[in-house]
Amino acid sequence: MPGLDALPSQEIRTLDISDLERIDRYRRAGYGGSVSDALHALGVSDTVFSHRFRALRQGMQLVGRALPIKLHSQVDYGLTPGLKETMEKRWEEEGGHPQKRMMRAVAEADPGVVLCFDCGGDVQPAHFGEMSCQLAYAHGCRGMLLAGNCRDTQYVLKMPDFPLFSYGTTPNAFGGWVITETDLPIYLPGHLAHYVRVMPGDFIFGDNDGVQLIPGRLVDEVLLRVEATFDKENAEREALAQGMPIDEVYRVYGVL
Repeated sequence: MPGLDALPSQEIRTLDISDLERIDRYRRAGYGGSVSDALHALGVSDTVFSHRFRALRQGMQLVGRALPIKLHSQVDYGLTPGLKETMEKRWEEEGGHPQKRMMRAVAEADPGVVLCFDCGGDVQPAHFGEMSCQLAYAHGCRGMLLAGNCRDTQYVLKMPDFPLFSYGTTPNAFGGWVITETDLPIYLPGHLAHYVRVMPGDFIFGDNDGVQLIPGRLVDEVLLRVEATFDKENAEREALAQGMPIDEVYRVYGVL
């Protein structure tokens, strides 16, 4: 993300609002292009995720505070005698089953998180289903970015507000995986860069154009710039709809 550390702190505005308010304001005024343009103007690049991430349904807007999760393919318990008991003992010592600890992290965070899953390149099973989505939503999660597959999508799509971007869908949950890390940095495939690093506290913005990351320090500054663009472009739309002459359009607004 070139230029981020060089930005003077006095240029970066912040807002005293909750993340749920941020989500509402981004959804009202934001779209992929305006977010990308604001980041570019701030000297930030290479934060667009791979186009492999696709929304379950056109029109979904994925916005919220990133809660990174790392998964890993799981060794087949049946092929390794005693492994299941060993893993369960370790999990008990660490505070419970990894999925329970992940959900606890959702519940303990401020409402408005987006679960971001690095699945280690494993695209064989479905990594998340509707009941897990329901549990996460009930405790403040507002969407998911999944570098793998989901399932139960006919029910996920009936949820009132749970945008989900994934690589694809599949019915099988078998094949094995285990959560290895919660709320630590992960790396997800990028569009302009090989990987995009997702840090706890970064923001995710996704819509029909794709998904991108907004560094945590810049979330409010980008929001304010996006809202300014929204107001400016609404005035332009009105002028264009009223038949503003082409030469006048480019004189007043420049290259569109």
